[in-house]
Amino acid sequence: MDDAGTAETRRTVMALSRTLARKAELLNLTADAAIWQQPCTGSAEWIDKALKSLDRLKSKPAPLPHPNEACSRWLPAAAAARLAQTENIHSLTQLADFINRHGQRWWSQIPRLGQTSATEIQAFFADYAEVLGLSLDLARKPPARPPVTVGSSDIAPIERFRPPEHLSGQSGSNRAPVARCLLDAGNDFEAILAWLSLYDAGTPTHRTYRKEIERFLLWAIFERGKAISSLTTPDCAEFRRFLEDPQPAERWIGPSGQRWSPQWKPFKGPLKPSSARQAEIILSACCDWLVGQRYLDSNPFAGLSKRGYGRRQGTDRLLSPPLWDYLIGFAERQANNSATPDNKRADHRRTLFILRFAYLTGLRLHELTKARIGDLERLTGYDGDQWWLNVVGKGKVHRQVPIAPQLIDEINAHLRDRQLKPIGYAAPNTPIVGKLRNRLRDAPDDAQSAVFLSESALYQKLKAFFEAAADDIGPTDPVAADKIRRASTHWLRHTHGSHAVYKGVPLEIVRDNLGHKNIATTSIYVHSDKDSRYKAILGMSGD
Repeated sequence: MDDAGTAETRRTVMALSRTLARKAELLNLTADAAIWQQPCTGSAEWIDKALKSLDRLKSKPAPLPHPNEACSRWLPAAAAARLAQTENIHSLTQLADFINRHGQRWWSQIPRLGQTSATEIQAFFADYAEVLGLSLDLARKPPARPPVTVGSSDIAPIERFRPPEHLSGQSGSNRAPVARCLLDAGNDFEAILAWLSLYDAGTPTHRTYRKEIERFLLWAIFERGKAISSLTTPDCAEFRRFLEDPQPAERWIGPSGQRWSPQWKPFKGPLKPSSARQAEIILSACCDWLVGQRYLDSNPFAGLSKRGYGRRQGTDRLLSPPLWDYLIGFAERQANNSATPDNKRADHRRTLFILRFAYLTGLRLHELTKARIGDLERLTGYDGDQWWLNVVGKGKVHRQVPIAPQLIDEINAHLRDRQLKPIGYAAPNTPIVGKLRNRLRDAPDDAQSAVFLSESALYQKLKAFFEAAADDIGPTDPVAADKIRRASTHWLRHTHGSHAVYKGVPLEIVRDNLGHKNIATTSIYVHSDKDSRYKAILGMSGD
């Protein structure tokens, strides 16, 4: 079986194990749940336990939910926690009532509860509709509001707003010759809608782009008294300053609310530098597109200085889960492209491995390049074998980082690409990330095993990958492309920490895993059980 087939089989087995573990938990069979939550060791003892557990679980009917049961018993822990914390929703009945009150976009009322989680919750209610006796009214929509016409203070969402005739942009000073226009748009509003139609309605991208162009349109009309197609570079510079402090506040700023509410406002407050920068990128991309469609003559944002929003904050140097999934998908496409020469595909496979290795361990750049096969240690934990990587970090402080079995397989695959022996047989000084053997054809075996990538080479290799990924996504998502271009190896470390916390890994485990600077003085006060650390970090590799 090839590597792709092995990976697919492993994913199937892991999914089945999660299903069995979940059933055992619902039946309060904690010992059986523990069997399916631990890695499959393949030992005779584990196989015997697993077969007996499987027989027990098969003999028992699947547990069924009750409408008054807690959401936390049946729904993902993170989703249940957000429901309880933000809306005091604890039971399945309460959740169904909430969904029916708010209709098809009910989940938008819950901070950090995305559409994917909402779809899973809706599927759960659909699967158990007869058992629960609860039905969801997902077709319900908020009451429609008629479009308004502009007045002295009529701020309204774009779907309810219509610019006055003299500010429609029909004769904007920055309009390209109408005869050359490729759009079926006679004014700015229609041109904006044409641009928004490129993105699927209801998606995060569409909502974000609509928000930014909506703010820009309203500002142009209410604060500058101009159509968008008449704005100049000095106008855009003024808009940049406006984002830092939207005034008058009574017109522009208010609490979050439904778009159909009369109390709706475009802003909750001044934008952070990173948000203002993103707004400018989106609007410039929109204007570029309108220039390309020969609606605008030029992009007024093109003349702005690149400064103006200060230094980027460190918290911005990470990749969101959707962006991370895209990068891994792009790397996999490169690695599996049969039209690419074999040596280049091996190079792409190494890049994919570096991404996964850096993300799942959270290592610093110099720690990635210094990691050796001899640093891997196989220990016996309460639930079976565990793999740990011994790392000497900043200040010569030693720590151990959990290594998932899946990552062990990927290390061995990278060793095979380098025509080296697998873990257990490879020389201890063999770098975990190394140069490909076919480029070292004339070197002796012992020298080849010890040839590593320098920090500079690894850094540049990932920067080249990020550039290629940005070029790939740029035509459809310029904001994502800009962020990817700014990414570096250290972003993967920030992403590891951010995703770990998001997935519920306790902060002290994340700190120990990352080996932060103060670990020498604080680790004696943090008594994190090694087995719980291993399970918690291991969960990150299950996507």
